[in-house]
Amino acid sequence: MLWSEAEYLAFESDSPTKHEFFSGEVFAMAGASPQHNLLAGNAALAIGMLVRGRGCKTFNSDQRIYIPATGLYTYADGGVACGKWEIHTDGMCLLNPVLLFEILSPSTRDYDRGAKREHYQQIPTLRHLLLIDQSQRHVRHDFRGPEGAWEVREFTGGAVRLADFPGELALDDLYGLDE
Repeated sequence: MLWSEAEYLAFESDSPTKHEFFSGEVFAMAGASPQHNLLAGNAALAIGMLVRGRGCKTFNSDQRIYIPATGLYTYADGGVACGKWEIHTDGMCLLNPVLLFEILSPSTRDYDRGAKREHYQQIPTLRHLLLIDQSQRHVRHDFRGPEGAWEVREFTGGAVRLADFPGELALDDLYGLDE
């Protein structure tokens, strides 16, 4: 059975679990491992410190994102929106994130690095996408370059420089010093 957008939004507003919606299909989102949750919390805290006082706010995995260009309704593991938040007519979906991050889980790795990343790159305001691997110390940073094309840097140590924000995102802050 294919769902309409209105049916999905009504269903999701009453659901105790989160679901993605794309092309009439609804996909349940699984719970996360302790390592996933630790990395997501560390990322939100570290990124929050970078954007503090810059007119930007962080959000967690409960913030639904809508991508009008592709029709995907989804949830990132977290992110940042700056200035006035643009909200979809449903009153819940953020339209203008500038940074999103995903913690790569064994079950979602291929999707997050493939189709979901391609959807995210259709968000006009998005400048940074961080794909944080939970099984090894590795961060992929997709970012819009000066000409608007997407570029990639990968890190296994050191720090990620987010050009739009002061400072750096140290991998030690994401993974913890005792890893």
